[in-house]
Amino acid sequence: MDYFFEHWGQALSLVGVAAVWLAFTAIGAFLGGAERDRAYDPIIGWAAVSFLFTAAGVATSIPFTHLGGLAAAAAVAAGVAVWRRDGALVSPQLLRILAMTLPLLVLVSAMRGSQWDEFSDWLIIPRYLLETDTFPSKENPFPKAVYTGYPYSWHFVTYLASRVAGYLLENAGALFNVLLLLNFALVVVRLIARGLEREDLADKPGWRLLAFAALTTTLINPTFAQKVVLTSYADTPSAVAAGMAVVLAWFLIEDLVAGRSSGVRRNAWQLGLVLLLLINLKQATMVLVTLTVLAAAFVMIRDPQVPLGKVVRLLPAIIGPPVIIYLVWRYHVSSDLAVREFSVRSFDGWFIHLIPQILWNMLVALSKKGYYLALIVIAVIFGVRGFFRSRTPFDRFAAIAAMVVLGYNAFLLFAYVTTFGEFDALRVASYWRYNMHLGAVIVAFSAYGAAVLWRRGFPGQSYMARVSWLPVALLIAAPFVFAPKLRFDKAPMVVHYRAVGSDVAHLVRKDDGVYVVDPGGSGESGVIASYEIGERATWSGYVTAFFPNRLEALAKNAKRPGVTVLVVHSLVEGYEDVLGLTLAADRSHMLRKTGPGQWTIVQSWPKPSSN
Repeated sequence: MDYFFEHWGQALSLVGVAAVWLAFTAIGAFLGGAERDRAYDPIIGWAAVSFLFTAAGVATSIPFTHLGGLAAAAAVAAGVAVWRRDGALVSPQLLRILAMTLPLLVLVSAMRGSQWDEFSDWLIIPRYLLETDTFPSKENPFPKAVYTGYPYSWHFVTYLASRVAGYLLENAGALFNVLLLLNFALVVVRLIARGLEREDLADKPGWRLLAFAALTTTLINPTFAQKVVLTSYADTPSAVAAGMAVVLAWFLIEDLVAGRSSGVRRNAWQLGLVLLLLINLKQATMVLVTLTVLAAAFVMIRDPQVPLGKVVRLLPAIIGPPVIIYLVWRYHVSSDLAVREFSVRSFDGWFIHLIPQILWNMLVALSKKGYYLALIVIAVIFGVRGFFRSRTPFDRFAAIAAMVVLGYNAFLLFAYVTTFGEFDALRVASYWRYNMHLGAVIVAFSAYGAAVLWRRGFPGQSYMARVSWLPVALLIAAPFVFAPKLRFDKAPMVVHYRAVGSDVAHLVRKDDGVYVVDPGGSGESGVIASYEIGERATWSGYVTAFFPNRLEALAKNAKRPGVTVLVVHSLVEGYEDVLGLTLAADRSHMLRKTGPGQWTIVQSWPKPSSN
């Protein structure tokens, strides 16, 4: 139970995230109309709020607190209108899924930040938003954040939930990620119903079908990695938005083929808003937006059943929203930011000669994820076949999914050749995490394809029917079974680094310069200390095991006049001579400079046992 219940702050985390989710849902439901598919409500509402914050934040000096108040008022008004119109605000199917996954939500509400990128970006940027109430700019540089040029739709979630709670909620992103995956299960239900040609199942699915759909987005999701999903990383929302965009593009094509005018209009503008959100989540998601639009366009051009005249009239609704918000943000980046984002090198700096090695390492990385690799190979095979056949809904869906999968991996190859450094290019840095952006697309295609196969008479139907209770049991039991793996934030050294950093933050003075000494570590202790200290002192850097001249780095920085505090987590030969102290290796230490080359121990902390 210690994994599930740790502090009363969990209640505020759940309330803060629930308030933001309900606000997005209310706005999305109001905009969607009575005939909408409720699965898209929170995404549509989130897109609308994101546009408000981005456009107003760039064009005006209105504080984000006021924009949040405006969004809250709009959400309340929309919620009342939706309640009167529909008799409910949240989908009853989602409420059933939440009931079955309540243990997981409680467990995640106890978590804290623990990953490197959280401390350098995904948590520190929302903290700056809370402190400054506006975007970064030349006058407001967000100095400790790395990629301030990234779009901010994801950061708005943590910002708004933290405003509700009254302080930074480090687990807001993780909780919201879980809700996004569980909500995507409703899309999976709709796809299964279509594949079975049982539309009634989409309107009134049973507990077992809902549980199975929730499992496809969590436990048996080929791209579910707990250290990404249960953190503040933006990869899960990118995947869910991409999955919803691909499904909506396919729905739009099917409505065009069937001549359903009302469905065409609704899917077109919903697709435009989902693409608006997707393009404003990460720098790379612009590629997903482009690929989705192009893949749908190629399928529509290829299929003679699609009336292209109607497609042309729909283009403003589809591409207008993402293009507008993209241009607004690029204007801000180019005019008011010291850009910190990935950029393409000049042609003479491209690693063209390394392409064979990079391709091989990409394949090796995917081969280690056999389940995912098998599914994308199946999707590509059926996609190629579907593009040339273009006879059935399955053909068209497979073609769109395959083009997005192949196109995105081609883009990743391009990025390694043109953007990443040689070391990261050769090790295909973060390649698996980038492929997680395709996870919901693969889940959606696999669910629909499996349903089509089932309808045609899958050999194991009778056996599967006898164990149909299993998804419910798995969904409820999984958080208890996997609690130690899911609570990776309780890793002893992470807890230790955070505790030391927090104590140091209360021991330093405003005029101190803090330098972290950890020549045996990866640097994680340094980014955690920087995050914990915040603006209470000046951050002066750190030395890690990856520094080529670790002893010289310490000697040089220890002599700097501005460095007055050292936080020592590990030592190598010669370090004690530089410091003039004998330090216990089983402890971390805070040292203060008392004179030129003279240091004294302020406080020490025992390290966790390696056992």
